[in-house]
Amino acid sequence: LSGKPFFSHVNTGYGGGLFCNGTIHWLGAYNNTSFYFNVEDEELRDLPMPPIPDDWEDLRRVLYFGESRNHLHLIEIYRPPTSRFSVYEVESDYSGWFVKYNINLDPLIVAYPGMVRTYWDPSDLNYYAFFIFYIVREANDEESYMVLHIPEKAIPYSLKDGSFKKICDLDANEAEYRSSPALILLAYCCVGEFIQTLSPISQQSRE
Repeated sequence: LSGKPFFSHVNTGYGGGLFCNGTIHWLGAYNNTSFYFNVEDEELRDLPMPPIPDDWEDLRRVLYFGESRNHLHLIEIYRPPTSRFSVYEVESDYSGWFVKYNINLDPLIVAYPGMVRTYWDPSDLNYYAFFIFYIVREANDEESYMVLHIPEKAIPYSLKDGSFKKICDLDANEAEYRSSPALILLAYCCVGEFIQTLSPISQQSRE
């Protein structure tokens, strides 16, 4: 049990705490500062965040927040095209974040046109249907990859060269995505931590 009380912003998302390197991390929903709590010394500190665009009037739009091999990663997208985005990694001294990977999913969309919600406006942030299961950092970073969920499929995507290959089919159809895409994605979102057991990209041929 923690013996020291601490105070933080009322909108801190304590339900989504992430443990990494002996520290629990919580994202601030509105402002540009989040928090991390060192379990050993029971000390709460500020974690600077990438700035939210000035014209964005809603909560932070976090597409992914996770860790792999003691590296903390963050993805936020506020403007289309949402097929192109950066993966941020926290600095070792927690002074901020830097761009670790730049992602371009356009070749994946060409290969799997079902990712395009043609019934939505292209300027909508949800125009492309995909969900990030997990970012996997390998001992050799050139073999690191990201696992995506797209309609009816799980896809490993190489963070080095953007190559990809289908892992497996998932039970969902276009009608279900139209009616409730969020629920379809949530049905599989808990598998992220076990994705390496399912099918590491290093054991597959690449397309």
